[in-house]
Amino acid sequence: MSAVTPAPPVQDVPEDHRTGPARSPSVSAAFSGTAFAADIGGTWVRMRTGGQDEPVERTPSPSRLRHPDRSVPRLRADLVDLLCDRVPAGARAALSFGAAIDHLTGTVYGSAPLWGDETAAYDVAADLRRRRPDVTWHLVNDVTAALLDFAATHAGPGIRRVAYLTVSSGIALRTADLEQRRIPVDDLGLQGEAGHLPVPLTDPGSDVLAGLPCECGARGHLASIASGPGLARVAERLGLSRPARVADWLPGALAADDPGARRLLELCAAPVAHLLRTMWCLDPHLDLIGIGGGVAEGLAGPYAAEIRRRLAAATSYADRGRDDVWLDERLMFCTPGQVDALRGAQRVADWLPGITR
Repeated sequence: MSAVTPAPPVQDVPEDHRTGPARSPSVSAAFSGTAFAADIGGTWVRMRTGGQDEPVERTPSPSRLRHPDRSVPRLRADLVDLLCDRVPAGARAALSFGAAIDHLTGTVYGSAPLWGDETAAYDVAADLRRRRPDVTWHLVNDVTAALLDFAATHAGPGIRRVAYLTVSSGIALRTADLEQRRIPVDDLGLQGEAGHLPVPLTDPGSDVLAGLPCECGARGHLASIASGPGLARVAERLGLSRPARVADWLPGALAADDPGARRLLELCAAPVAHLLRTMWCLDPHLDLIGIGGGVAEGLAGPYAAEIRRRLAAATSYADRGRDDVWLDERLMFCTPGQVDALRGAQRVADWLPGITR
C-alpha cells in the first residue's frame, strides 16, 4: 500500500481548557529548535537528536522491570533526570511513552512496565517543564506514536480509519481518522487501553485461566492472558514444563507441533481475535489494522495464522467470518522494525491539532 500524503502543517492549534505538553501555542512554535525524540519503554529508552537519519542512543530504562527494588518516586526521578540530561538546549522534544497517558496534558495514569501497580496519576510533563523550561515538550503514548508511523507508511489511498494494536509486555491500541486527520481521545485524554479490559473466556476449557493477575494489580484482564507476561502465566497455569522465558521456548515448540505449545497459543490468541472482531463490528469504516509488538512479532507466522483462523470462523449471523481476501486487505501483521514508535514520535507535531476530545 502507498503512504498517506501528510496534510499541510496547521498554523494555529485550537485552545483547550486543559493545556500541557500535547498543546503548544502553535505548531510553528513546536517546530522551532533542535528536534529530540525519545521512546520510553519498560526495558529500553531510545533517543535521537536531529532527523530520522541520525543515530539512535539506547540505554536501559529506569523502570520497575529493570529495578524492582527501587521505589516509584525514585524511578520517576531517574527518568526525568535521564531525559533532561540528554535533551539539547532549546529543543523541541517529542516523547513516546509506554504508559496510559492523558494526551491533552501529559499526565500519566499508570504504566505496569515502568512503575508496576502504582495507580497515582503523575504529571511527568510538569516535572520536565520545571527542570527544563527551555524545551518544548510533547508527550504521547507509545502506541499513538506507533500508529502515526504505521499510518504514514502503510495506509494507502481510500483508507478511512486505521488502527494499530501492540501485543507486547502490555496490550493497547489506537485508532486514527485519516479523513479528518484526528486521533480522538476521551475526557481523560485516553483511547484504546484495551489491555486492561476484562477478558471473555469463551473457549472450551478456558475457565482454567480465570483470575490470572495483570501487572496493573487487577485480575482477569486481556493483558493477564495475552501479553508477554500473560503467556508465562498461562503456561504456568496449564502446567507446562518450560524454561524461565516462555518466549524463548514457544517458537521452537510450535514448529515441532508440541500440543502444549499449541494449546498455549490458542488460549492467548483467542481474546485478541475477539477484540479485533469487536472492533470491526463497532466500526465498519475501520479499513486497516496493524498488529505488532514483541509477542506478535516474536511468534510471527504461527501467531498470525491462529488469529486469522479464528477470524475466519463464523460466530453468528452478524459475524459470518472473514475470508483470506478480506483479511489481506484489512489486517497486517508487522515484522520487527516495520513500525517504529521513535520514528512515530517525530511525526507527532503534524498531528497535534487533531489529538482532541
